[in-house]
Amino acid sequence: MIQDLKVKVVSFSMITALGFDVDAQMERILNSESGLSTTHPWAIQYESPLGLIDWNEVEKRWSSLAPKVDATPFEKIAILSANEAIQKAKIDPTSSETLMVFSTTKGNIGLLGSPQTKRIHLWETAGFISGFFKNPNVPVVISNACVSGVLALNFAADQLRLGIYKNAVVIGADQLSHFVMSGFKSFKSLSDSACKPFDQNRNGLNLGEAAAAMVLSSEGQATVEILYGASHNDANHISGPSRTAEGMYYAVQDALALSKLQPHQIQSISVHGTATPFNDEMESVGLQRLQMSDIPIHALKSYWGHSLGAVGLVESIALIESMKRQIALPTLGYETLGVSSAVKIHQQAEPLKIQYALKVASGFSGVNAALIFKTEDAV
Repeated sequence: MIQDLKVKVVSFSMITALGFDVDAQMERILNSESGLSTTHPWAIQYESPLGLIDWNEVEKRWSSLAPKVDATPFEKIAILSANEAIQKAKIDPTSSETLMVFSTTKGNIGLLGSPQTKRIHLWETAGFISGFFKNPNVPVVISNACVSGVLALNFAADQLRLGIYKNAVVIGADQLSHFVMSGFKSFKSLSDSACKPFDQNRNGLNLGEAAAAMVLSSEGQATVEILYGASHNDANHISGPSRTAEGMYYAVQDALALSKLQPHQIQSISVHGTATPFNDEMESVGLQRLQMSDIPIHALKSYWGHSLGAVGLVESIALIESMKRQIALPTLGYETLGVSSAVKIHQQAEPLKIQYALKVASGFSGVNAALIFKTEDAV
């Protein structure tokens, strides 16, 4: 018999340009306070504000946790975030019933050119991190451009729903490097100012770095549940999304059908919102096709930048927090509609009843993913 167990979000943590504490970061978002830096040497070199982690604080926390363990900066933020979420959830990471899933696009790419090249392979890095927690299972790595985080949550939830594992620790992390910066610079996709999602004056994205972890459980007690998700690849272009939002449309349709919901039952949507001309336009077209244009949406990359493999988890955590607080999150930088299909964007934090919320993501090669959350707190 195939099981269909409920999957609860029992804890999470995140490290971003806004800080290390989730509550403090949410307060900064609700106050429309960006964490993007314009003064860092890389921001000046690449002529684009960046969402950078406080690495001095990372080292301080690492010294308290594992001063004798030789880890790369990428591994440190992944472990620090996972450790906090695991401690909050009070699960046993050494149990064979606990799965560890990793989401990243570049991992230890900073090791390029160094003698320590072995852990540049994502499976080696995942093995090192899961070994830190003495997890006995083979870790799962999901690296599929910028939808990796949402895919990782979907995969982990499916494993728990089927009864294969009882708990899952999903970790998303990416660190900025010259390799990453120069790649996006070559695409001419970087904004010379703080990005403006869906605004008529938007001209590109800001990059960021982050680490986040979420503990899911089929046994734990929590008010937020992961329903179902889906993914589709429209194979439109190596870097450009489908002009008719094919991948997004079918991913959301499938997520709704699996969750036994109609579009109008969703009360809040966390969009990908890169503030690039094509991505925002695609998402507006997709929402119109799905008959979801009148549902409140928010885009958060003007707060902490686009953190690639971490962004799906970071933005899902913010969405869950908005559900717990029953509040619509403000989209920083948005002023005047700049897409062809009207969308409902909040510029300020406002009360909003949310029982069902949707997270969508899109990425290079035409990949798209969707995931639906449910809270028991809403009336």
